[in-house]
Amino acid sequence: MDYQSLLSKIEVYERKYNVLVIGESLFGRKIFAVERNVDTNLATAIFVASVHARENITTDLLCKYLDDGVFDAVKDFNISFILMANPDGVELSKNGIDSVPFQMREFLIDLNLGSFDFSLWKANGRGVDINNNFDARFKTNIGSLSPAPSGFAGETAESEPETRCLLDYVLSKNVFFTVSYHTKGEEIYFNFFQNGKDLERDSIIAEKFSKSTGYVIKNPEQVSSGGFKDFLVQKLHIPSLTIEVGSDELVHPIGEKYLDTIYERNKNIANDLEFAYNTFVRFKEK
Repeated sequence: MDYQSLLSKIEVYERKYNVLVIGESLFGRKIFAVERNVDTNLATAIFVASVHARENITTDLLCKYLDDGVFDAVKDFNISFILMANPDGVELSKNGIDSVPFQMREFLIDLNLGSFDFSLWKANGRGVDINNNFDARFKTNIGSLSPAPSGFAGETAESEPETRCLLDYVLSKNVFFTVSYHTKGEEIYFNFFQNGKDLERDSIIAEKFSKSTGYVIKNPEQVSSGGFKDFLVQKLHIPSLTIEVGSDELVHPIGEKYLDTIYERNKNIANDLEFAYNTFVRFKEK
């Protein structure tokens, strides 16, 4: 899904949900949170999609959750959906260099090694990988030392408007759990140097999601740094998952024709989310 298609979806969601503009991208595109609020005093779960540009099938997945009303029976907590965290990157991946302000085009083509094919682009509009830009062991493990299609953490932690937008929104809510969707590999990541009760709690939640989806739990904490999940786990002690949807046999970027297959593996998401909430509450009361 590209940004214009998202805007059409937003018009529909405004009729049923609370829709907020929580920030803007580098190129001025709006970043939306669609909120399913039961009671503003309740805790909130947050879903995030399209942190990496080429992984925009994850936006389609969240929209399908909303379109199908999979969370309509949830009564104990609120749910927020950040449908496209990296709209500039998504537009570049989907629609190419013409989606970029003229003054940035030569710079980005150079980063892309002279190619006009940006379909595999992951970063934002200036070559910073948002999922390496958070203040969680920042630059401990980096894929690039300078702006690039992927793997550059930025000059400083939380330097990017998209990163700050996500962080500010999380800090404005009473968050008990987050899921950040990526592609691909059908894997789940939850570790980031937590220990004690946090590790026990987060392991229980991850195992539930793994059993429900059939996705394999991986432990990347020794090679991960600066991720959205990493920051939430390490700095805020919030249980958080990175879920890589889509079979590893598929090719980036995963096309919309695979959405139903991905959705089928995640169809029990509402029950899994309620389990995460109940587990969070149980450990908080210990």
